Parts: sequence; C-alpha cells; structure tokens
Amino acid sequence: MKNKQMRQTRIRELLYRRSIDTHEKLAEVLQHQGIDVSQSTLSKDLREIGVVRVPQADGGFRYTLPEAGATLRDLHILERELQDFLVQTEQVINMVLVRTASGHAQSVCEAIDRMSWAEVAGTLAGENTIFIVSRSEQDAAKLVDKIDAVCGEEN
Repeated sequence: MKNKQMRQTRIRELLYRRSIDTHEKLAEVLQHQGIDVSQSTLSKDLREIGVVRVPQADGGFRYTLPEAGATLRDLHILERELQDFLVQTEQVINMVLVRTASGHAQSVCEAIDRMSWAEVAGTLAGENTIFIVSRSEQDAAKLVDKIDAVCGEEN
C-alpha cells in the first residue's frame, strides 16, 4: 500500500475510534504511530477523505467522517438546508418530527435522505413537515442528536 493510502486509512481508523479535535492532536497521534505528516499534507488528506469538524454537546468540536454513502458535498447541503430552514425537531417514540419553513420540507428531506443514516428507516415530507421513521426509540434519539449537531445546536 502506498504511503498516502496507508496514511489516509490510518486517519479513518483513528477518527472512528477516537475523538480528535485539532490538526495538532491528529498529527501527534499519527507521529506516535510512526507516521510523520506536515500540516499541509494532513489538511489535504482530511479534505480528500471528507473529514469535517462537528460540534459536540460539551461545546467543543471533533473531526468525523461523513456517514457511509454520503459525500462531503451532501453534508454541506444538509448543513445549509437545516441551518436555513429548520424550525423545530421533536422525537415522538420511534419517529422524528421535523418542522421547516413553509415550502422547504421537500428539500430538507432530500438532504436527509442523501445522508443514508442507518437510523433512518424512511422519510415522508409535506409542505413544512417531515416525518422520519426509525426502527427504535434509541435510533430516533440518535437522529435528533445528529440533526442538532449538523445545525450546530446543543442537545
């Protein structure tokens, strides 16, 4: 495996297992594993593999990879749609009720669908309301947390 591929694979593994919030910390962890990387190379790697910084409940941030099937562009679209048009999110047993500005439920719903989140069993959008069905109450709670994180809302 080439150095770049190996390095990017290792970055993915680290971000799945650990909460890392800065380039410096990531570079330090990589260095402890025998992988020396410059700031510019690390920045390029993070861009190429779609890493984004997401807010945490404690007010900090962490690096994360987009969900399987979603691209960085999809995440940016969802982020923009939610930040611009989200009015309210509410968990109702195993469903999540999302209210949007009038006329925007379809576009927000499409953005959510493109994320391919495992917790989503299905969606239905009207004029200003989206119903997201999950398989369990726990999955619905995770969805509310994910939507809040994308919006930059605290839980």
